[in-house]
This record gives sequence, C-alpha cells and structure tokens, in this order.
Amino acid sequence: MAAKKKNWLLYGANGYTGELIARRAVEKGLKPILAGRSEIKIRALAEELGLPFRIFALDNDLEIQNQIGDCLLVLHCAGPFIETAEPMANACIATGVHYLDITGEIPVYEKLYSLSSKAIAKKVMLLPGVGFDIVPTDCLAVMLKEKLPKAHFLELGFSGFTDISRGTLKSALAQLPYGSKVRRNGKIETVPQLSMKKIVEISGSYAEFFAIPWGDVFTSFISTGIPNIAVYSSFPASQAKILKFLRPTTFFLKNSLILKGIQKLVDFTVSGPDVEKRKSGVVYLWGEAWTEASSKKVSIRMRCAEGYEFTVESALAAVVKIEKGKVQSGFMTPAKVFGSKFVLEIPGTKILS
Repeated sequence: MAAKKKNWLLYGANGYTGELIARRAVEKGLKPILAGRSEIKIRALAEELGLPFRIFALDNDLEIQNQIGDCLLVLHCAGPFIETAEPMANACIATGVHYLDITGEIPVYEKLYSLSSKAIAKKVMLLPGVGFDIVPTDCLAVMLKEKLPKAHFLELGFSGFTDISRGTLKSALAQLPYGSKVRRNGKIETVPQLSMKKIVEISGSYAEFFAIPWGDVFTSFISTGIPNIAVYSSFPASQAKILKFLRPTTFFLKNSLILKGIQKLVDFTVSGPDVEKRKSGVVYLWGEAWTEASSKKVSIRMRCAEGYEFTVESALAAVVKIEKGKVQSGFMTPAKVFGSKFVLEIPGTKILS
C-alpha cells in the first residue's frame, strides 16, 4: 500500500501573494515546499523561512510531474493563470496531486472545468479560486440558494477592494478588451465594460456598482444551478473615469506584443497594498437572489477582511481542510466542497444582515 502523501507545494512563492502566503504559513506552523522559476528569489525566501524549495518552470510536463509527484496538493499562485494554470493542473492530474489556485479569471475556470473528467478518473480535485476570488462571493451565492432554493436570478457585488498587486493587474489587462460577462439562461454572454450599473446600499451608504467579469459568473452556476448571474464591483471615481476613457482603445490589448509591453511596465510601477492597508482594509459584499416571477427575493450583506489578507487566510484554510481529507474529485468550487459557512471561518468575516 502506497504511503500517504504529506508534502504540499506552494508554486509562485516569490510573487506578491505567494510570499504573503508563505510567511503566514510559517506563522501557523505549516511547512510548504516553496517553488517557482526564480532561483535567486525562491532560495532567499526559503532560507529566511527555513523551508525546503524547488526550482522549475512550467514549460516541461515531465519536469513538473517529477517536481510535484510526492505532494498531496499544489497551491498554485503564479500568474498570469491563463498561461500557467493548465500545465500545472495537467501535471497534478497525471501525478494524483490535488490542484488549488487563487485565480478569478473566467477563461481559466472554463479550461479547468474541461479537465474535470480526467481529474475524476485520477481521484484528483481541481479547486481554483481559494482566495478572495472567489471564496466570499461563492459562499454568499450558496447561502442565498439555501434561503431560496427556487431562485432563478442571482446578483453579487463587493466594494472596498482598492490597491491591487502586479499579478492581479496584469490578468485584468489581459481580460479588458473582451468586455464584461454575465450569465443569462445558463449561457455566459459578453456585455460592454461598464455598461451595466446599479446603486446599492451597503453598510449605511450608497455606492455605484458596475458589472465585471468576475469568476462567479462561471462558478456560481456550478455551485447553485441558478441560470442568471451578474457580479458587480464599485470603483473609486478616479478609476471609473480612467476605465471609461480607455474603453475605446482597449482593443489594442488584443495584440500580444502591446499587452506584454504594458504588463512589463506594471512590473516596475505596481507593488500591491502595504501591511497597514492589508490589516486595516475592509471589503463589503452584498448578494440578492429572486424567483423568476420576482414574487420572492432574499438578500445578504457581509463584511470580510481586505482582499489580499482574506486570500492568505482562506487559501491556507483550504490547504488544512484538504490535509484533513476534505476532498471531492473533479472540478470543485470552495462552497461546493467546504460548504457555504466556509467563509465564516476566515478571520474578519461577519454577516451584517
């Protein structure tokens, strides 16, 4: 009988979020294997934290398999995920290793979902979105479904997510020219950026929210079966103005050379929120669901920690649950495998109404 795997690997540990997760893991007594492409950065961090490390890229399938094969799971934090998720997920399936990541990109979810049958055959769980993308909104969606089982429409939204990391911005730039996304009658449709908006009251004040291509447009359908879904976010007024100004030119980002050039600029100009902002920041979330005839409607308001702080805690909470055997084979969402109350286990989360 084969020995049970105990190791877990954190890939992309030298990135903004990956490093935060590595440091918090050590504080919690966890000992991930740190991994990534940059030996200088990975080695320095591993030696500082007293952790083992491995250096490998994601351009050779057999090399990835050799590096992760002795692990129970991989927590994948190296973006842009549209490029990196599939090779890592395929290697996980080939070696019987559970796959987790912190992406919120719909195209990545679609690609991973297409691998579900292969994962089931190997008893591997594919669990993307174990950070702020998409744990709070996914759990909120399932809570609403539990309150109104016959819900036919679902809207989710959040405010307070301001400063972002290099990786998040680079992924957002890649999605920008392809419009926003909503789900109508079970199918994902494209709508122009900033074309859908609504005013929502949350925590005693009103804010303007715009529909965005958030991962729940794909995953909430998996989690709840609700066929009509939109996700909204509020933006600081300055950001909304910039986005509206840039909207006519975003098609240039479809050119890979232009996109790569701007993403390279991001590497030198964006760093992500500092410790003070992460510790003091708060994100407010709202969700509403109703029946087709609008005769019944339910809503929930919720508060959670700043987005990156939340991601660090929720990703590690997911790792611990899997170490304890909380696993289902195939493509999963956080609420589907851990339950709708998973979000309430993350420090700083509170249901407001």
